[in-house]
Amino acid sequence: MPEGPEIRIMSDFINQTTENKLFDCLYHVEKGNVPFIDDKFSEPFRIISKFHGKKLILELILEKYTIPIYVFMGMSGSWKWTKKEQWSDTKYTRLRFDTNDGHSLLLHGGYLGPKYSMYKNFKSSKNGPDIIQEFDKFITNIYQNIGNKDFRKPIYELLLDQKYFAGVGNYLRSTILFYSNDNPFISAKETIESNPKFLETCRDVLQKAYEFNGGQLKDWSNPFQKTSNEFEKWVFYQKGKSLKDSQNRTFWYDSKWA
Repeated sequence: MPEGPEIRIMSDFINQTTENKLFDCLYHVEKGNVPFIDDKFSEPFRIISKFHGKKLILELILEKYTIPIYVFMGMSGSWKWTKKEQWSDTKYTRLRFDTNDGHSLLLHGGYLGPKYSMYKNFKSSKNGPDIIQEFDKFITNIYQNIGNKDFRKPIYELLLDQKYFAGVGNYLRSTILFYSNDNPFISAKETIESNPKFLETCRDVLQKAYEFNGGQLKDWSNPFQKTSNEFEKWVFYQKGKSLKDSQNRTFWYDSKWA
């Protein structure tokens, strides 16, 4: 599943691909790749992409107003730029944006793939500040809530809570704890209070993953089609020892904490 750095890379891909492009049509695509047109658009629009944690936000820019689309990428969601006449070659397309010069931007993904919501954010979304873009707010949010019972959980569990660590997923939590050199099984409160650099490590690990072009993981590949051997050497994933957490997700950790 793409985590914060991969969502940021997707956002870069969309912005670089659609720069100076005008779109004249939006299709919502149902099962079987049968599209239906969104008739709200009576004028051309531009697309700007933003990221926040594991969420990607598209802004459709019209002359007098902007329409937001909130996208959760799921386990298999990705983006593709293709010629308009070839769009149906891509399986499990969910959204299709057509330019006025014969190209299409596609959101696609199969089982447990992407979801999107136009105009309104997902009701269940409770993301805290983005660690990269809002680092000061991220720190403030942590310390305002550190007395909450959530912070009694082991740090390796709390790191996946998007209310506090927006953008952190499975490979990032393992990598953060490896480079912070913290015992993953002590409480989040104790970890943060005993290691003044812990929150900076969270930020730095997300930034480094982005600079390494993100993880080429099972259900996601970089839309720029870049690979990085340095990422594989650096990331702490499928290394050391592992266990299943309370949500049955595999957590990898340094064997010295066993």
